[in-house]
Amino acid sequence: MKKRVKEKNGWTIGIVAVLLGLLVLVWSPFQAAAQTVVVGTSGQTKPLNFFSEDNQLTGFEIDVLKEMEKRSDTLNFTFETAEFASLFAGLDSKKFDLVVNNLGESGDRREKYLFSLYPYIVTHNVLITDMKQPDELAIGDLKGKSVAVVPASPQSQFLESWNESNPEEAVRIQYVDSDPSQIIRDVESGKFDATIYATTYVHDVETTFGITLKTHPIENEAAIRQPGSYFIYRKDEVTLRNDMDALLAEMRADGTLAEISQRYLGQDDTTLTTDIIEKNDALNEEMAASSEDTAVETESSTKGKLFVPAMIPTIMKQLIPKLPITLLMTVVSVAIGLLLGFVIAVIKLKQIPVLTQLSSVFVSFMRGTPQLVQLFLSFYGFPIFIEWLGQYLHFSANVNAIPALVYVFIAFGLNEAAYTSETFRAALSSVNQSEIEAARSIGMTNAQTMRRIILPSALIVALPNLANSLISLLKATSLAFTVTIVDIMGQTRIIAGANLRFFEAYIAVALVYWGMCILIEQLAKVAERKLRVDQ
Repeated sequence: MKKRVKEKNGWTIGIVAVLLGLLVLVWSPFQAAAQTVVVGTSGQTKPLNFFSEDNQLTGFEIDVLKEMEKRSDTLNFTFETAEFASLFAGLDSKKFDLVVNNLGESGDRREKYLFSLYPYIVTHNVLITDMKQPDELAIGDLKGKSVAVVPASPQSQFLESWNESNPEEAVRIQYVDSDPSQIIRDVESGKFDATIYATTYVHDVETTFGITLKTHPIENEAAIRQPGSYFIYRKDEVTLRNDMDALLAEMRADGTLAEISQRYLGQDDTTLTTDIIEKNDALNEEMAASSEDTAVETESSTKGKLFVPAMIPTIMKQLIPKLPITLLMTVVSVAIGLLLGFVIAVIKLKQIPVLTQLSSVFVSFMRGTPQLVQLFLSFYGFPIFIEWLGQYLHFSANVNAIPALVYVFIAFGLNEAAYTSETFRAALSSVNQSEIEAARSIGMTNAQTMRRIILPSALIVALPNLANSLISLLKATSLAFTVTIVDIMGQTRIIAGANLRFFEAYIAVALVYWGMCILIEQLAKVAERKLRVDQ
C-alpha cells in the first residue's frame, strides 16, 4: 500500500514538473529580453557621478539610473568611465549607448545626438572666484586674467566665443583636464583667477574641503548652456530614449527624483518650469522636423554623417600653429635629460659614495612611475614644496606666477634623464679600455680623453636608443594638456569639442605625430651614417 502511495506521489511530482517546464517554454517568448545598456561617464563630476571611498561608482546620476533599472524589466545598465573629451567619441564609435556627465546644450550636440525629452536636473552656471574679488563680478571684469575650464566643455566654448567677440576684454583661458573640485580649489588657492561651474559643484567643494568661495551670476548664462542636464544617446537609440523618459517621468511624479537630489545636492534641483518644458518641446519638434528633411541636404554637408575624411586636412592645418609649443617642450626636456642623464651615468660609473645610491633611487622612481603622475607631482607638488621651503627659510615666493611650461620641463626633463642615464652608462661601458689607455699613454688629460675618445665611441652605441627616447618624449608631450598647456593634442581636443568630430580630429593629430616621428627617424639615420655606425 505504501509502495503504491509513493509511486503515485512520484508520478504527481513528475507531471507537475513537466507542466511547469512547458509553461516556462510557452511563456518565455512573450517575456522581453533584458537589454544591456552601456553608459559612458567620467566618474569625476562629484556629486553627480564619482567614486566613493570603497571605489564604487556613485552619485546623483548613477542612483537615478539604478532606480530606473529597478523599475524596468528590460534595462540593465553597465558603466564605463572615460575622460570627458572621450565620451562623445565613445558614443560615435558605439562603445557607449548613452553618456551621462552633467551634459547639456552645447554647440551642435542636438543636431548630432539624441537628447532625453526633459532634463533630469536643472543646473545654473556661475562665475567662481576667491573671496578677495568684488561682488557681482562680470566676465568683462576679468580682462587678461586666467579663467580655468575643461576643454571641449560648454564653459570653454563660451569663453572662446567671448574672446572672439570681445577682443578688448579677452580673458586668458586656461585649459585644465581635471575634475571640477580640483579646478575650484585651484581658484581658491590663487592658481587661477576664476572658473565657471554649476553651483552644485561649489556647494560640494566648500563642504568637503572646508573652504569658502564667492559666486557671481552670469548675465547671459544661456550662452554657456541652457539650464538643465540630459541623458544623451545616439540617434538610433529612440526606443531606449523613450523607455528611459517614461521611467524618468514616473520618478519625478512620485518624488523619487527629488529625494535623490536632496541626498546628493542638499536641495531639490529637479523641478521643471513651464519655460523649460515649452523650450524642450519646441526643440524636440524642431529636431524631428529637421531629421525628416535630411534628404534635401547637399552632399557637401557634414551634418548627420558618421565620418567625414575631408575634414582631416582642415583640422591638420589648424594644429600647425600649436606645433612650436610641442617642439619647445620636446627640445628643452631633451636638453635637460641629456645633460642630467650624462652626469648620472658618470656618477654611477665612478661609484661616487652617496651620490650613486641617490642616483639609483632617482632612476628607479622615474622609470617605475607613470609620466602623467610625475607631471601632476611637478605641477601640484612643486608649488607646495616652494611654499614650505619659503616658510622654513623665511622668504616669500609667488608660485602661481611660475608658468606651467616650467613644470612640464621639470617633469619631462627628469623623466628623460632617468632613461638616458642608463643609455649613456651602457654606451660608456662599451668603450674599449685599450683605446682609453692608449690616449692616456700619449699624455691626454681625463677631459681630453672623454671629449676625443670616449664620447665619440659611446655616441655611436647610444644614438639609436637616444633617438627612440626622443620619439617617446615627443609623444609624451601630449600629456601636457592636462596641466593647461595647449599643444597640438590640446588643440585637437578643443577643435573636437567644438565640432564634435572626435574621430577625424584624432586621425589628424595622429598623422601630425607620425610625420614628426618619421622626421626624427630620418635625422637619426643621417647622423648614424655620418658617424659610420656600420663600420
